Amino acid sequence: MGEDKLQEGIYLQTKKSTIGTGSTAKHTEFRNFWATLRVGETHVEMILLDDAFMLTGIREKFPVGELFGANWLYVEQGEKKYGQLKPKLTNILNPQPKTPPKPQPAAQDATDPFKPRTQGKKPAPGTTAKKGGWWDK
Repeated sequence: MGEDKLQEGIYLQTKKSTIGTGSTAKHTEFRNFWATLRVGETHVEMILLDDAFMLTGIREKFPVGELFGANWLYVEQGEKKYGQLKPKLTNILNPQPKTPPKPQPAAQDATDPFKPRTQGKKPAPGTTAKKGGWWDK
């Protein structure tokens, strides 16, 4: 693969790191799979894949030259999986316009100062309601 042509697909990124300090320090290698989202002349936009090769939503831009380095490897076996992801990647780049929600009629709110207040029921005759309440006015 020449530096002038970057393939679309799935790439494996490896990073070596040390976890811990002193005598408990362990050397480990992190492996991340990325799918190309948009390939430009100078940068490539990629999206991180999870352990089941599904999109995580984490997007980053990398210089094109970095993908030809020792820490990156094009995964040829991932071509079939990349083909399955391609419609989702296209939807991320070109989202469908959302239809605006239908306007709902304005609901009358109890705190609306312009809403006429309805009076409650008067107590039934013969009940022991207090005299001098709002219903007696």
